[in-house]
Amino acid sequence: MRNTLNTIGRALGALCGAALAVIWTSTFWVPAAGLSLPGTSAIGALMFTVFALFATIASVRGHATVVVLLFLASFFPVGASMIRIDHWLSSVGWLDVGMGLASALLWLTRPRGQPVAEAAD
Repeated sequence: MRNTLNTIGRALGALCGAALAVIWTSTFWVPAAGLSLPGTSAIGALMFTVFALFATIASVRGHATVVVLLFLASFFPVGASMIRIDHWLSSVGWLDVGMGLASALLWLTRPRGQPVAEAAD
């Protein structure tokens, strides 16, 4: 059961991270096509694209701490404000929430280390 939940967390994180990377890349490369976001610049879009790619890689590798940090770096500056807009870009916020859920699944199902035996004096 733990392995299944861990695999679901990895897949969810990879899917959300890849989708976020595509959205941020399209915002970065095609700003004139109606995808321009208020309050973000090309540098910000590039930064969030890199964050999403790192989150995808970390999800596939199962690094819960990295996914949590990238979720926090992506959700609170932009994702939380995007959820409330009435536009298809609200999917950015919901994909960030999915990445947060994936990080929770990865954290809860991470492999536990074996206790270290104390040295006998």
